[in-house]
Amino acid sequence: MEKKRYVKPKTISREELEQALLQANEELSLANDKLKKQEAARVELFRNLSHDLRAPMTALVSTVGLLREKKNLAENEYLELLDLMGRRLKNLNAILDEIFLLGQMENPELRLEMENIDLATLLEEFYFSCEADVKYGERKLELDLPEELNCMVRVDPQKIVRVLDNLFTNALRYSKPGDSIMLGARREGDAARIWIRDTGVGITPEDLPHVFERSYRADRSRTPGDGGHGLGLAIAKSIMDRHGGRIWCESRQDEGSTFYLELPTLLET
Repeated sequence: MEKKRYVKPKTISREELEQALLQANEELSLANDKLKKQEAARVELFRNLSHDLRAPMTALVSTVGLLREKKNLAENEYLELLDLMGRRLKNLNAILDEIFLLGQMENPELRLEMENIDLATLLEEFYFSCEADVKYGERKLELDLPEELNCMVRVDPQKIVRVLDNLFTNALRYSKPGDSIMLGARREGDAARIWIRDTGVGITPEDLPHVFERSYRADRSRTPGDGGHGLGLAIAKSIMDRHGGRIWCESRQDEGSTFYLELPTLLET
């Protein structure tokens, strides 16, 4: 039976040991900072959601109270209260839907329903679905597609339409009557670049680097009307990440914003 050879363990110098300890401490410190930031983001997210959920819930409770107290409401008053309740319930449903979708997109086991889709057809169908919203909001909607876009993308069409819808909703929210919203696309080498551009209030330089963070929301005092609940752009980024794509924004305050999407894996049609 062959004897095992004795191998003398390598001697570690004091300097090497100190260096290893310093590196381990630095890595632990970085990991701790990351955990603190994640916890702070989680707390901020729930704070924002609590604020947004409280408003419609308070309105619903008040409306139910009115219906109980006033037994002889005129038909128009009754319908107005029902309409208010319907709007608040729709708002609540939208918030819950986005919380659920964000959780889905952060699940690594979620499988996307991928299809080969003609990009021009996808964008044209989305454009026509938005026309009623734009007319109601008194905005101008434009479509900027080359006559021969000639490309297909492999995507989950439902999820990509959700990204477009979130960006379009933002464009409506942060613009005013008479402003323009443009949906466009071009082929850029081996990628398709899509954009939604508005001529609204724009984004401040301080807010711009943070717009895709799931817990971030710009100061309400600088945004018109409902500032949203800070999840739409985070969901859009999660969806684009899962597609191996990119999303980014260029904006000038008081001049408008352009959100860009870039999708890979293009096939000739």
